[in-house]
Amino acid sequence: MTLGALAFAWLLGVAAAAFTGADAWAAVAAASALAAASFALRPRASTLALVALGATLVFAALWRYDSTMPPDMPAGIARWNDGESVRFRAVVSDEPDDRGSTARYRLTVRESYVAGDWRPQSGAVLATAPAFPAYRYGDLLELEGELETPPVLDGFDYRGYLARQGVGSLMAYPEARLLARDRGSPLRAALIDLRTDLSHALARALPEPEASLAAGVLLGKRAQLPADLTDRMNATGTSHLVAVSGQNVAIVAGLALALLAPLVGRRRAAWLALAGVLGYATLVGGEPSVVRAAIMGSLFVVAVALGRQRSGLIALLFAAAIMTALEPQVVHDVSFQLSFAATVGLMTLAPLLAERLYGWASRWPDLAAFPLTRPAAELAAVTVAAIAFTLPITAITFERVSLVAPLANLLAVPAFLAVAATAAVTAVAGLAFAPAAGALGWLAWLPAAYMIAVVDLAADLPLASVELRGVGVGHAVGFYGALALGVLLLARHRPEAVAPPKLAPLRSRRSLVPVPALALVLVLSSALVWFALSTPAQGRLTVTFLDVGQGDAILIEGPEGHRILVDGGPSDDAIAAALDRHLPFHDRRIDLVVLTHPDLDHVAGLPAVLERYDVRSVLASPAEAETAAYRAWRDAVRDAAVPSRQAVAGNEIDLGGGARLVVLSAPPGGDNDDSLVLKLTMGRASVLLPADIGADAEAALVRARADLDSVLYKVAHHGSAGSSSAAFLASVDPLVDVISVGKDNRYGHPADDVLERLAGDAVFRTDLQGDVTVSTDGLRLWVETAR
Repeated sequence: MTLGALAFAWLLGVAAAAFTGADAWAAVAAASALAAASFALRPRASTLALVALGATLVFAALWRYDSTMPPDMPAGIARWNDGESVRFRAVVSDEPDDRGSTARYRLTVRESYVAGDWRPQSGAVLATAPAFPAYRYGDLLELEGELETPPVLDGFDYRGYLARQGVGSLMAYPEARLLARDRGSPLRAALIDLRTDLSHALARALPEPEASLAAGVLLGKRAQLPADLTDRMNATGTSHLVAVSGQNVAIVAGLALALLAPLVGRRRAAWLALAGVLGYATLVGGEPSVVRAAIMGSLFVVAVALGRQRSGLIALLFAAAIMTALEPQVVHDVSFQLSFAATVGLMTLAPLLAERLYGWASRWPDLAAFPLTRPAAELAAVTVAAIAFTLPITAITFERVSLVAPLANLLAVPAFLAVAATAAVTAVAGLAFAPAAGALGWLAWLPAAYMIAVVDLAADLPLASVELRGVGVGHAVGFYGALALGVLLLARHRPEAVAPPKLAPLRSRRSLVPVPALALVLVLSSALVWFALSTPAQGRLTVTFLDVGQGDAILIEGPEGHRILVDGGPSDDAIAAALDRHLPFHDRRIDLVVLTHPDLDHVAGLPAVLERYDVRSVLASPAEAETAAYRAWRDAVRDAAVPSRQAVAGNEIDLGGGARLVVLSAPPGGDNDDSLVLKLTMGRASVLLPADIGADAEAALVRARADLDSVLYKVAHHGSAGSSSAAFLASVDPLVDVISVGKDNRYGHPADDVLERLAGDAVFRTDLQGDVTVSTDGLRLWVETAR
């Protein structure tokens, strides 16, 4: 008990220093409060020595915290912030954060170029760069660009947040050159490579957003989640399920205990849960925040295994004191705060709630005898305890609370381990034998789809997320005081232990039996409905202009099921999400990929298409480019060993059922005017796909008397003012126009002049209406939009 009290004194000193900027009077107040509480609880003379030692620790903690505060003046490479361009060499010191069209790299600086010479330098830089070329952990880079001081945002001290991680500078789109590889830890590099391979295996086996969710749950890759799903998870208080935080690790431990205890006993389940926590922490990267979370989660599991939960709480306080002694600034880390709070909740509140819930269920013998009742009670207790103890932290940090979080978590958390387990099986199978991953994808898709459905349902409820401004430390102290009082009252009035009843005869439990079967039928029915809706009508030619932002991506599905993808948009995540909106994940076949020209907004997503989908062949424009994105595409075609050929004017592809795709123009070169021009026909219907050609190329096609007349016109170059000339439009003479364009793009597309020239046609835009799907039987035309 003395050890726990001293650890508490140290933590009290660190907290006082953190909240007041290491004000000495805060230490005096903390020591006085500690003395008063100590004598109130233990009014003895011997308490004086303990109080004196505790007060010493409070002041020592304040001094230790003050000695590690970031300096006011920039140090190392940060001295060149907000000035002229700087040239330096640095190592990629963490796993790159892939964000689709961009990537973020944490760089540890080694040297800087000063006065015509390379000199040793220190500091860390957070750099944002294009997705191509892609660098990896351990790469030694030479960079040149302008360094910026991180800003202090409204309601969030981003500068202080980065400073506590040792990062003092930001850099946007520097010039970078690879000097060497493998300059990092071989073990960490191997773990990152394994995580990447597992993530890619999931991407090949699952559609979006299920693939991103599975990767987030299994690997902690939260950045891969689509923005809309991330927003909904934040609104429903379920985002912790895909974050590498202590709350997540604590839930892993609690769920493993609840599910395994009925099968192997509580102590054996605890040791298995401990192995699971350590394995999970290793798999998600072994970063300091993960290690801290794993230590706290492990203490909870060990306490359960030894039957010493009360001692476990003391051990938790001691571990937190050691962590803050080694790195006092960690007290500001939200992950540390969530780790500590969630673990305290599991150790104190969760067992009491589980007793109450199971005692309530025991009023009905059939319910108490049902095998899943006790695990369900423990799952609910773990979920509620974690939410209750982390609520003030989330309210202060994000200034929002979710009123549906308890309900959403109660429904989603049980699927958490199912997603993790099935995703692990699918990913490992995909590494060993790629075709097996597709078959096992069903296993991972079901729980992931269920979790997403729960999040969507909860997010649509009224007051799902409520803004709370002005919540401060005082409110948190009051909340935790009331919570502690509640825990004490529950502990003092514990119900009598209820022995698990024997299973009743089957006929008396018949009312409980159909529930899982009914749930399974509902899930499978939903899957069948989804497959039916995602399958194009047979006998029709379907063309879907995919909403991929500022770029082009067009999915063509022939009357007999042939699939052609024309271009891949500006990023891998955009094209993957768009394709998975229309293709069933059990059939990831694409018969032909066509690249109209090598610009970034057409080629950037195609390497991911070759990696994630079963691409049978490639037809590419003879136009080439010396860009990183085009080189990545060329390497991906080579690595995938996909048959590839250059397009030639006059090429014709038979799609069956009277539908065909013809190449009208395929000039060499690298400009927009050198784009492939394609035409689709079926009966009286026709679709012109001119990619990004401009007025000169349009005029050349008109002079050559090309067969341009079409019912539907994909507006050239996203509606640029330099395209869709009046003479060209007169030759095309369309009835329907589709503009593939990004919302609020910086190019001003589509131009007002182009929209005026299209007046009188039915005009559809992906920035306004999302995916635009046009289908025809050769006589009639159907147009559907996502919005």
